[in-house]
Amino acid sequence: MHSRYLNKTLPIVSKIALLTIVTFTVKIKTMKKPVVFLLLFLIILIAFALFFGLYEVQFFTNRASIKRVSFSVDNSYVFITPLRARANGQEKIRVTVFILDDQGLGVMGKKVVLAPNEALNIENIQALTDSFGKAYFDVSSTKVGEYFLEVTVDSESLKQTSHLVFN
Repeated sequence: MHSRYLNKTLPIVSKIALLTIVTFTVKIKTMKKPVVFLLLFLIILIAFALFFGLYEVQFFTNRASIKRVSFSVDNSYVFITPLRARANGQEKIRVTVFILDDQGLGVMGKKVVLAPNEALNIENIQALTDSFGKAYFDVSSTKVGEYFLEVTVDSESLKQTSHLVFN
């Protein structure tokens, strides 16, 4: 009786075991597809990120270089504000100089010099141009008069002079 019971139950147990093994194998196989897809997706994503990252670094380093070498004497200009001030040594006139290239872009790193004048006190606020090509100075005087200042950049004078009035 024991062997008859074993013969009947063995096929059922083996069927259950076989079914469990098949189910487990199918789960592993179906589980492999998303894992393989995920790995493939990550590899492609990393490849695109590296490719476009390196491309943009090369592209923008060539494009975003700031010109430090040349500037245009014709394109550069000087602003004075206010146009007049009291000659008391305290009121100041701001002289703003823009050094630009041929395309009208600011030239960084140029040293701007206002021609010295004994009657004027020239204060260098920012004599070296910034990324916009801007340099500025404050000028005051204790002597009444009209003054014309020459602006020099790299030993080259700008065509525009600054006209200051102290009264």
